[in-house]
Amino acid sequence: MTKPEALIRKAGTGDLEAIGKLWCEFMDFHSARDPHFSRSEEGEKCFKEFIAKHAVSKDSCVLVAESGGEVVGYLLASLAKNPPVLKERDYGTISDLAVAGRCRRLDIGGKMYREALLWFAGRGVRRIELRVAATNEVSTAFWQKNGFTPYAVVLSKNI
Repeated sequence: MTKPEALIRKAGTGDLEAIGKLWCEFMDFHSARDPHFSRSEEGEKCFKEFIAKHAVSKDSCVLVAESGGEVVGYLLASLAKNPPVLKERDYGTISDLAVAGRCRRLDIGGKMYREALLWFAGRGVRRIELRVAATNEVSTAFWQKNGFTPYAVVLSKNI
């Protein structure tokens, strides 16, 4: 069986519904591992508003992966700044990278990530940061395979 070809492109307003559905799958995947990630009743609506703002921002890049005419993945990348106490002020963040469960392990996430790298490079970004849920073994393996290493630990405690 050959891998389906995925087209990576900038997201448009017509992609918001599909991105919202992928976000729900993404959050449910996380929630099954840690209830902290359970989405609210308004979660999908709020997320679509959030991603719509990023899709038109010059400081963000929202990509989608399309296969067979269907959006099967999305990525949100943004420019960020460290406080002025640090020498290196500018950096990039990848907030979300989600691929439909049935399309994982087909390098769709890798293709979106490589496209995001080009976007960052075009803006002079030399460092990318991201957060990965400690309970998400799939994401942790993906990002480590792509050269990311831990530099901080986020701890939490329910009280």
